[in-house]
Amino acid sequence: MASEIDKARFNVTREPRIESESFHAAAMKSLTQAVVTLSLDGIITAWNPGAQRLYGFSAAEAVGQSIAVIVPEDRRHETGELIAKLRRDEEIGDFETKRRRKDGSVIDVALHTFPVRDLAGTLIGAGAIARDTSRQKLVEEMFRLAVEACPSGMIMTNRSGEIVMLNTEIERQFGYSRQELLGQSVDILVPAGLRAQHARRRADFVLHPETRRIAGRELFGRRKDGTEFPVEVGLNPVDSSDGPLVISVVTDISERKRIEHLKAEFVSTTNHELRTPLTSISGSLGLLVGNAAGKLPDPAMRLLTIAHKNSQRLVRLINDILDVEKTESGEAVFVIERVEVRPMVEQAVEASRPYADSLGVTLRVDPSSTSGEARADPGRLVQVVANLLSNAIKFSPSGAEVVVSTAMAGDAVRIAVRDHGPGIPAGFKARIFEKFAQADASDSRQKGGTGLGLSIVKGIVTRLGGSTGFSDAPGGGTIFFVELPAWRNAAETVPISVEELHGA
Repeated sequence: MASEIDKARFNVTREPRIESESFHAAAMKSLTQAVVTLSLDGIITAWNPGAQRLYGFSAAEAVGQSIAVIVPEDRRHETGELIAKLRRDEEIGDFETKRRRKDGSVIDVALHTFPVRDLAGTLIGAGAIARDTSRQKLVEEMFRLAVEACPSGMIMTNRSGEIVMLNTEIERQFGYSRQELLGQSVDILVPAGLRAQHARRRADFVLHPETRRIAGRELFGRRKDGTEFPVEVGLNPVDSSDGPLVISVVTDISERKRIEHLKAEFVSTTNHELRTPLTSISGSLGLLVGNAAGKLPDPAMRLLTIAHKNSQRLVRLINDILDVEKTESGEAVFVIERVEVRPMVEQAVEASRPYADSLGVTLRVDPSSTSGEARADPGRLVQVVANLLSNAIKFSPSGAEVVVSTAMAGDAVRIAVRDHGPGIPAGFKARIFEKFAQADASDSRQKGGTGLGLSIVKGIVTRLGGSTGFSDAPGGGTIFFVELPAWRNAAETVPISVEELHGA
């Protein structure tokens, strides 16, 4: 830009020997940007090809015309003001304004203006190099609208931590108006007791900028009225011509914390106020059904049998809910050991046979299964396989066979359960491992189940550092599988907790 400006100035007072009209014309044509010169009374005296491309007028159409031909009416006062500044020998750079093209459209431009003098050094006019900023303005406006539409609060700060931009959500979250925050240190939004720590972290981020999400520890914002609320913050560095900037995405997690508290209370209530009495009721009904109190009349026995089955169903539901919540919250205890997988699978198969027999389904361990050792919790591994078997048995037709196999898959031990059920509808596959997910709720009610079994499988396997998946089986049905990390280091024989395994 600087070299082009120097060319356009035609500094005749410094090197008059090389000044000529042909030199001027060549310089004007060589510039890719729009260059226009005009007399002190506003008449266009020079118009280069860049100006023709930008404004649409040819040089023949423009030269001799008033500059008003490209200046919107509401901007015409600027011409006189610019010439007045040039008379005072003031050079004006990146002056943002608007110009009108030949087709009538109005564009945003940034002007760099300079004085034009004759050989004697007398001011005879003004020149301007114009840069089309319409696209930049459009991008900036789209960015502004995107920031405003963001459901989370967004703040942009400079290197010193001063707020240079914010959206409406920040105003709502913190109770300040935009005018009250612009130019202020972002520390104003941090509780007083945390500001020193926040300033150190902010300085560290400037030295080591990288996109990061600050979560997992208690962070709080401070409102204008002095109240505090829990937040999560995402940081994104941005390079700009004014130096490094930081965009902070602030999410108010007060509602999430409230829900987590309610969930904890629900789990506690479910555990102490529902599971304990229901287990007692189910056990008592089981004793009555087993004639522990003597033989009962057939009508009473039918009612007791129904009550016993429903109580068992409720106990399973409560146990499943507690399993899901404990696994997700990290409260479930996992002990990682060196586990021979096939015996665990066979144990789960034997435990599931009564349920399979009641529905006329056969269970079988694939004889070609290979043995493998995994890093796992034995009890949780049996639970995973039992849940997969329960799901396969439930949706297999009477007389069908469910086959379980084990094999090595690279650095993992793979356990697969193949059923001959109706398969998984295409529209349901994305939700198959979600809580309470059921492809056909009415069918699931008929077959029993809580809709939590596969969710529990995924939660446990994920905690064990493994993965879950499924595929359509050849000839119909579905193959569900889990892969667990193989035990490679024979020296590691001391049981460890899952928290130790993941460095928690």
